[in-house]
Amino acid sequence: MEEILIVDRIENGYAVCETEQGEKKDIPLSETKDVHEGYVLILKDGVYIPDKDKTEARRKRILALQEDLWA
Repeated sequence: MEEILIVDRIENGYAVCETEQGEKKDIPLSETKDVHEGYVLILKDGVYIPDKDKTEARRKRILALQEDLWA
């Protein structure tokens, strides 16, 4: 089973993330590769790696929700 996290923010050397269950988890930046706010991370071989496809799909869902609010 893979662990999936969403990066909420970068703070004091940590990627502050939220799990799929809504729990907070702080990941040291040394355990990640090039992360930014909003990225979807997948744990792979002990390193949290950004998943570009899942991140892009999440961004599109959020943009669609925003458009619905203002339409």
